[in-house]
Amino acid sequence: MYQRIRKRILYSLQEETVAERSARIIPGALFGVFAASVYILTLFLINVVTIPGLHLSIDWANLLTYWIGFGLGLGLSGAIVGWFTEDYAGVVSGGIVITLILLIGNLVISLLSGRNAGLLFQSVVTAIPLIGGAILLAGGLRFVIKRQLQITENKDPGQRRKLLTSLIGIVFLVSFLPGAVSRYDTSAVDVFKALNTGLQKGGTDPNYAARFSLTQLPGLPKHFGTEYKIYTRISVLSAGSLDISVRFNDGYTFACVVPTDNGEETFFTTCNEGAKVISP
Repeated sequence: MYQRIRKRILYSLQEETVAERSARIIPGALFGVFAASVYILTLFLINVVTIPGLHLSIDWANLLTYWIGFGLGLGLSGAIVGWFTEDYAGVVSGGIVITLILLIGNLVISLLSGRNAGLLFQSVVTAIPLIGGAILLAGGLRFVIKRQLQITENKDPGQRRKLLTSLIGIVFLVSFLPGAVSRYDTSAVDVFKALNTGLQKGGTDPNYAARFSLTQLPGLPKHFGTEYKIYTRISVLSAGSLDISVRFNDGYTFACVVPTDNGEETFFTTCNEGAKVISP
C-alpha cells in the first residue's frame, strides 16, 4: 500500500515540469487571492454601505486579518489545484486544503472568542460538512484555470482581452454574491435602530435609558447623546443573536449579546464594559 502511494506520488511529480505546472499554478493562485479579496471586502462593507445612518462602522484590523488569512488560504488552494496534471487530483487536493484552512480558521476564531472545549469540538464538527462545498470551490478554481489557459491560446488580442475580462467578471460575481447575501435582514436593522434611539435619547428620556442595564454599564449614562460607532458581527456565543460593540469618541466602549427577534423593542441587558463580549 505504502509503495503504491509512493510510486503514485513520484509519478505525479514527474508528469510535468515546474514550468509547465506554473502555467496553471500562477493563475490559480491569483484567481484565488482575487476571489477571497472580493468576498471579504463585500462581507465587511455590505452592511455599512447599504444601511446608512445607523452609525455602523468597519473594524479595519479585523478586516485586514480576514483579508490576509482568506487571501493566503485561497491563493494556496488555487496553486495546489493548479499543480496537479489531472483534474480530479487537483480538485480533491484543493478541496482538502480549503477544508483544513476553514477548520483551522474556525478553531482560531473559537479560541480568540474564548469558547470552552465543548464549543471547540463543536467547531470541528460543524466544519466537516464544508468538505463538499470546499471540493465544489476547488472545482470552480480548476475550471477558471483551464478557461484562462484556453483564452491565452486565442491568437486575436482583442478577443483575448474580451474573454479574459468576461472571465474575471464571472469570478467577481461568484465571489461577490456570498458576501452580499450576508447583509443584515430587517430584524437586525430594527435592533440597530433601537440601539441608536436609546443611545441618542437615553440622556433625556428615562424610558430609553431603561433599555440598558446600567448596573452592567455604569459609565454609559454620561455618554448618552455623544458621538459613537457601532461594530457588529453574528454572535459566536448565542444562536440567533448579534455581538455588538459600541465605541465612543473618548474611548469608552461596551459590548452586548443581542437577540434579533425583538426588533425596535429590544432591551440591551446582556452587556459588559470593554470591547469584547463576555459570555453570559
